[in-house]
Amino acid sequence: MTSPAEETVHLYLSDMHNMFQTPEVDPFLGENIEASGIDQLIDTMNARHGGQKPVSAIAIHLPEAQITPELPTRMSTAITNYCNAQIRLAAQKKRETWLEGRKALRIGLVFWAICLALSLLFEEVIFTRHAMGRLFGEGFIIAGWVGLWRPAELLLYDWRPYSREIRRYEEIQRMKVVLVPREAGGTQLAIPI
Repeated sequence: MTSPAEETVHLYLSDMHNMFQTPEVDPFLGENIEASGIDQLIDTMNARHGGQKPVSAIAIHLPEAQITPELPTRMSTAITNYCNAQIRLAAQKKRETWLEGRKALRIGLVFWAICLALSLLFEEVIFTRHAMGRLFGEGFIIAGWVGLWRPAELLLYDWRPYSREIRRYEEIQRMKVVLVPREAGGTQLAIPI
């Protein structure tokens, strides 16, 4: 088991496969779990404040009949494999975002330079000392900066969720996995008819 100093997340699953697959919702069973165990774990971790102790263990509560001697090892291996796959996917998405950002930046800089040139053209050549020149000049400058908005968004912000996702899955990989027998009907509603 885990020591009292460890921070543990408890997952109550009706089947070991629900760790990675969303269970079917069956209102007759009295359970209303609409997310897989791994999704519940990530949601719990995301809801924690930065000052709290990090989660160091996962206690997976399963029906006693499903817990076999080799299941803890299999579950740990499955979690590690799942996390590795998700880390690879998030890293790929992060790379794609960076590549898209650099491509968008090249296009945005060219557009900004054209807008700057048009601004100078309208303000200094076509409408010299005229309000229309100022209007067009400022308009082109604004349009140029708007053209840089998407590259800035990609390069400054859009890659961050993927980095956070990678960190989450790395944290999950380091967690100790403990299987706990769950009493039959432990969280089910037993209402006599």
